Amino acid sequence: MKPMSHRFPWLIATLLVAAVVGVLEQWAITDFLYWRYTWFDIVMHFLGGLTIGLALVALIGSRFRPVWFLVLMIAVAVGWEVFEALVGIPREANFKLDTALDLLMDTLGALLAYGIARFTLWRSA
Repeated sequence: MKPMSHRFPWLIATLLVAAVVGVLEQWAITDFLYWRYTWFDIVMHFLGGLTIGLALVALIGSRFRPVWFLVLMIAVAVGWEVFEALVGIPREANFKLDTALDLLMDTLGALLAYGIARFTLWRSA
């Protein structure tokens, strides 16, 4: 087996989910979905976490490294929340709860990717 061959399906999955996120984001901005549907941000954070989780599986590869997965996922999720604050994305009135929910949904999306990897790519670990 070639060194990159086990990563290719994860890269393709990352690209497909990222494309879905991109299309949904464009639609959300065009049709004000974040303001119309308060739950839409929750879905987007779940899909964003899934995208990052899939990318991390591809990055880590066939070696089972749960600590690296966790550290990198936390760094990306917290980094995104900091980015949102720095660029002035409008915050909810209860921004602490909103941030906690965003981080939870990022984590759940990443855990889905982790679970799939654990029972496929990392099953022998």
